[in-house]
Amino acid sequence: MPKLLAKVEGKGNGIKTVVVNMVEVAKALNRPPTCKYPWIKISDDDDWCDDTDAEAVARRMESLTSGAKGLMLNDDLEKSPQERLDLFYEFIKKHKETGNIENLHKEVVGEAERLDIKDKAVLVLCELLLGENILQEVKTHRLLFLRFTAGNHKAQKYLLGGLEQVIKLHKDALINKVPHILKAFYDTDILEEEVLIDWSQKVSKKYVSKEVAQEIHDKAKPFIKWLQEAEEEESSDGDEEEEEEVEVVYSDRHISTSISVEKETPKPAKPAAPVDNDDDDLDIDAI
Repeated sequence: MPKLLAKVEGKGNGIKTVVVNMVEVAKALNRPPTCKYPWIKISDDDDWCDDTDAEAVARRMESLTSGAKGLMLNDDLEKSPQERLDLFYEFIKKHKETGNIENLHKEVVGEAERLDIKDKAVLVLCELLLGENILQEVKTHRLLFLRFTAGNHKAQKYLLGGLEQVIKLHKDALINKVPHILKAFYDTDILEEEVLIDWSQKVSKKYVSKEVAQEIHDKAKPFIKWLQEAEEEESSDGDEEEEEEVEVVYSDRHISTSISVEKETPKPAKPAAPVDNDDDDLDIDAI
C-alpha cells in the first residue's frame, strides 16, 4: 500500500484533513475511494464503509490509537461550540469516574484540540474537577490546568469565569475563601498577575449574576490590593537598581564599565595642615 499522504485545509470550524492520494490508497486496499475510512481494516462483523451509526463509530474510536483518531474525518467540527463543549464534558466525566484523569493529560489536551475548544475547555475542568475542596484540588490538578493556561491569557480569563461559577455553586463554603482561592491559582502559576488585575477592574455577568459577581469581586479586593502593592514594590526596586548601576560606554575606547552611585555624604572637615617651613615639601591641596 502506498504511504498515506494527508494535509490539513481550512481553519476554525471549517478545518478538515484531506487524504491527497485517496484513490491510490483505496485501490491498493481494494476499497472504493468513496469509503469514509478506506485505510482501516474491515472485519466481517463491523464494516467501516457501511456501518456508520453512532454506536459503531464509538466502538471503532475506542479501538484506535490517538494518532489514527486524529486522521479520522468526523462531523464534530461542524457542531456548535456548545455541542463540542458538551462532548468534551462527557469525555472528562467518563475518565473522572474511572479515576485515571491525572494519567491522561495528553489525551485530554488532544480531545480539546480535536474539538477546537482548547481555550474554553477550562470551563469544563472547573465544573467537573473543582468543588468545596478547591484549595486542595488545585494542587491535585495543577499540571492539567497548566497545559491549558500556561502563556494563554484567553484560557486564563475563561478559567476565572469557571471559578466564579464554582464559587456560586458552593457559595456558603467558598465565598469567604475567594482571596485564598485566587492566591492558590496565582501561587501555582495557573493564573498570571496581569490577567487577575485586569479581571478585577470589571464586574461581568457573563458567568454568574451581577450581584454574585460583585460579591466575589468585593471579597477578592484584599488579594488584588496585595498583588498590586507587590507589583509596585518590584517596580520600585527595579528603578533603584537602574539608578545604582549606570552603564557608561566610551566612544573612543572599547571599554564598558559600571559605576555604583551612592548618596553623597558630607565630607568631614580636613584637619589643618601642620606648618612646615620646608619649601621643598609638596602642597597636597594644590595638586
